[in-house]
Amino acid sequence: MNRIPKIILGVLALAVLVAFVTPALAVEAKGTIKSIAPDKNEFVFADKDAKNWTFGMDKDAKVLINDKEHKLADLQVGDEVTVIYEKKDNKLMASEVRCTRK
Repeated sequence: MNRIPKIILGVLALAVLVAFVTPALAVEAKGTIKSIAPDKNEFVFADKDAKNWTFGMDKDAKVLINDKEHKLADLQVGDEVTVIYEKKDNKLMASEVRCTRK
């Protein structure tokens, strides 16, 4: 009977644990702000295909306008933004919203 060395079992157990603990990778999307609801901590934007996306804001999310930190309410309808987000509990949660204004 072959026995798997204990070290290999330990490495496999660690790999399985890391796989379950590692958060989902963040994704980037670009679009135009359609509406902002600061009281709900969310906003809607349209991508290049005119599909609307609704994002909630993570508790530590940042809004950057011209590389300076701002509040969600400082964004304006029509702003072109890049959003870094993750899907959490079937919701799109933004961790960063970047906007460049002239």
